[in-house]
Amino acid sequence: MDTDNQQTDMKTYTEDEVNGLIQSAKDEWTNTELEPLQQQIKELEQFKPVQKTDAEIALEQKSKELFEKEKTLTLKEAGLQEFAEFFEVGNIDDLQSKIEQFNKILASKSLDNTYKPESHKTSDKYSIAEKKGDTVSMIGSKMSKIFN
Repeated sequence: MDTDNQQTDMKTYTEDEVNGLIQSAKDEWTNTELEPLQQQIKELEQFKPVQKTDAEIALEQKSKELFEKEKTLTLKEAGLQEFAEFFEVGNIDDLQSKIEQFNKILASKSLDNTYKPESHKTSDKYSIAEKKGDTVSMIGSKMSKIFN
């Protein structure tokens, strides 16, 4: 008998009512979930990078190649082509300033690396006689300084 009560408590829906409930659930989900997400997508699309055409890509590649050739030629003219990998610049003006700075550094380093004698003395008659152990010549060089 309990089953009879349960069956009588249950409401039966027609197909149209079920379709109406499904549609209202869809509408509610669309309003609360889908529309805010679609709006966020539209807002974020403004930050999406523009797709470049094949012609634009080819032009950029040619421009990059031309700049590299100009950079190589400029470095060759400055005699610095073996240092090309150390010059990372965006334009030729920057390259010129880097070349000037690099040449200043090279010039200062080349002067600093020259031979500098530490104990270079001028050789006079007295020093030469002293090395030989010739006391007579040593005294003679001292006397010549006194009388001259």
